[in-house]
Amino acid sequence: MGAKMASATRSALYDKHGREIMVGDILKVFHFIGRRNKHHFMFKQVMREQKLGKGVEDYFYISHLNFRDDGYHLHRDGSVLGDYEIVQSIDAQFDRRPRIDPKEPRP
Repeated sequence: MGAKMASATRSALYDKHGREIMVGDILKVFHFIGRRNKHHFMFKQVMREQKLGKGVEDYFYISHLNFRDDGYHLHRDGSVLGDYEIVQSIDAQFDRRPRIDPKEPRP
C-alpha cells in the first residue's frame, strides 16, 4: 500500500521520492547523459552516520562501492536529493517508509 506522508526533519536526507535515506541503503545516483540520450548512473552505499566539524554536524559517509577506502560525506540537513534514488535497503522495506513531499519547501 502507499506510504504515509511524513514531516521532514533537519537531521535527515531524502531521495527524489521523498523517502528518508538510512544507513545500509544502496543509492542510484544520476551521473550524466551520454550519446543517444542514454542516462548513466552510479551506485553508492550509505556506510555510517558521522559527526563532523566544530558544531558537531550530522553527516552520512557514502561509499563508491569499489575496492578502495575512499568515499564522501553528505550533510544531513533535511534536503531532498533530486538525483538520488534508494534502490535497495538492508530490510528490503524502503518502499514502505514514510515519505515527505519532495516539492515542499524546507525550512
